[in-house]
Amino acid sequence: MIVCPEPPAARAGQDVFAAGGNAVDAAVAAAFCQGVTNPLLCGVGGTALFHYYDAATRRGVVLNAEVAIGSRPVPSAWREEYVGRAETVGRYIIRSEANQVGHQSVMIPGFVRGCWTAFNRFGSGHLTWAELLAPAIRLAREGFEVYPYIAAFWRDGVGGDAGDARPGYPGMVTKLTATPDARRLYFKADGSPFRAGDRLVQPEYADTLERLALAGGDDFYTGELARRILEAFERHAGLFSAADLADYAVRDEAPLRARYRKFDVTSTPPPSSGAQLLQMLQILERFDVKALEHDSTAYVDLFARVQRATFSDNVRLKGIQAADGPALAAEVLDGERTDYWVDRILRGERIVVRGGAVDPGTTHLSAIDDQGNVVSFTHSIGSLAGSGVVVPGLGFLFNNFLGHFNPLHGQPDSIEPGKRLGGGLPSIVLRDGSPYLAIGAPGGSRLITSVAQVVVNALDFDMPMEQAVSVPRFHSEEEQLVFVEPAFSETIVAELESLGNTVERSTYMSRVQAVRATENGERKAGADPRGGGGVGRWP
Repeated sequence: MIVCPEPPAARAGQDVFAAGGNAVDAAVAAAFCQGVTNPLLCGVGGTALFHYYDAATRRGVVLNAEVAIGSRPVPSAWREEYVGRAETVGRYIIRSEANQVGHQSVMIPGFVRGCWTAFNRFGSGHLTWAELLAPAIRLAREGFEVYPYIAAFWRDGVGGDAGDARPGYPGMVTKLTATPDARRLYFKADGSPFRAGDRLVQPEYADTLERLALAGGDDFYTGELARRILEAFERHAGLFSAADLADYAVRDEAPLRARYRKFDVTSTPPPSSGAQLLQMLQILERFDVKALEHDSTAYVDLFARVQRATFSDNVRLKGIQAADGPALAAEVLDGERTDYWVDRILRGERIVVRGGAVDPGTTHLSAIDDQGNVVSFTHSIGSLAGSGVVVPGLGFLFNNFLGHFNPLHGQPDSIEPGKRLGGGLPSIVLRDGSPYLAIGAPGGSRLITSVAQVVVNALDFDMPMEQAVSVPRFHSEEEQLVFVEPAFSETIVAELESLGNTVERSTYMSRVQAVRATENGERKAGADPRGGGGVGRWP
């Protein structure tokens, strides 16, 4: 089974299973299709975290293919233009916004080399690399009917709430008019946005994918595609060199692990957000959440306090050096730190955290095959429409992740060569050492709290997967401010406010994608209805 927000990508994964592929094959094929059918959020110009559990060895590994900072210095003008940070866990503001839009905002992409590495190391061997990229090539070449889930990004980006421009978060129109090819590819001939039912054809992206299919994934870094990418970035003073691109390497990382009830939860190490998820669950384990009515006032208030506690500890994750990650993870997951937060929560203390902003970027897929191999895979090009950069003739958007790093020197998250992005938390839950749940989500800081709530829904409340990902959710990372979805009653809102919370309604709570493996070998899909609801099954 494979689950993701993009139905055409889920169908591609299903076809790979039918052809004898394993979970890694299906994930690679589906991920390339996600880039074609959701091009404003993901694609070959982006970042990737690939969490894999191997059934034969009963071991997990994280392939860190996150974007990396290039070796060329940022313009000195950025420091003169520095305004501040948009929010605690988000983007930095400079007046020109060159760190958010354009070639200088782009970090070295890791997606292609991440998929190429996963395929070569863990693929079934029954399908070739070219066969895995064939569905994406076909969707790009022949086109597909824009479906409501991605049509909403065009609609909101042009004029809705999610597209409201603010410092550090330029609007979609600003990005898609930053390069002539972006404007030409992602708006219709009359200049209007794509709508549900329109047909989106991307022949240049198809050509790029065909080149990758024939030449292999390394072509993106050292071959003809690399040459064309570097030529364009040289013309526009991009911040990575030919050596940076050629030397980019996927890192093997050991998953973090924590016990929750009778389960082992494994997730990605810093600078990704796996440590925060595990810390949240460790604190919650000290409370009998099942005794509280699900989504009751007491439940929401408790869980929101736990969310704020972990955001308080984990705002340091962004920009941390890889070598410093283990120490931070050990600190936040230490039992004494759990005791500290449990005591403060029980005493009802206010927990001060300055909060973040919603970032609709990113996508995710979860897959399990008939051998019990599991993939949880998060990838993204950044905020909506990434950098707006499309290299002429290549047909895809590049990421804009450099805006998450501090343009000033001497800060923990300063822009320094080789640093990698963090953020996602593709996770795998084990029961008695065997895979039970593959889970992850897109959605900025709200993906962390959304995944935690779905894990609790599944493990504590034993909800069916479709219910676990669908029930109303809430989010809190700012002092006493709790965002709740519209389905929460006015009574709950009033009661939360009587406890000292400020409550705001929000229609965005990430899009969790999960697959559960039952004891009798069945696969149960958790395709969040907030996304496109893509599910692929075989047989």
